[in-house]
Amino acid sequence: MWQRHRVILVSIIENLESRGIRYQVTGGIAGNVYGSAWPPHDIDLEIGAADFETVAKLFEAKMMQPPHHFINEEFDLRLMTLSFDGIEVDINQTEDCYLITKDGARVPCSTDLSKSERRKFLGLELMVQPLEDLIAYKRIIGRTNDVADLSALRAPDSVLHSE
Repeated sequence: MWQRHRVILVSIIENLESRGIRYQVTGGIAGNVYGSAWPPHDIDLEIGAADFETVAKLFEAKMMQPPHHFINEEFDLRLMTLSFDGIEVDINQTEDCYLITKDGARVPCSTDLSKSERRKFLGLELMVQPLEDLIAYKRIIGRTNDVADLSALRAPDSVLHSE
């Protein structure tokens, strides 16, 4: 299962890094990088507004949903969705991004791509959302099970990344 995700990550990361595009992996994959055992589903990435249209053109052949304003019960943001052999890749813009609390309040995302951490995962080096930021956004949107799982990874004997 991870092999397909790894191939997709290699393709995306090589394309972004070779063009100097800053990004960070977020969501479930970021949790896995820090030691969570969540099964992989989609791949979530964040990039800055200055690179959003460039990335859309770069991956135009894989575009499932072009850049658009996306709102659901957890997020209000600018998003594009790619499809690589049936695996979805959600790429959102860091600016003008809001998290939605369980009571419906909009909270601005405080994403700073310069704080992303280079981590090894599946034999790759990739930029990942810091664990504390990942926990904070999961807490805001009310994913209590995710917060408990990720918070346990802070323990001194936890594995901080997989090779």
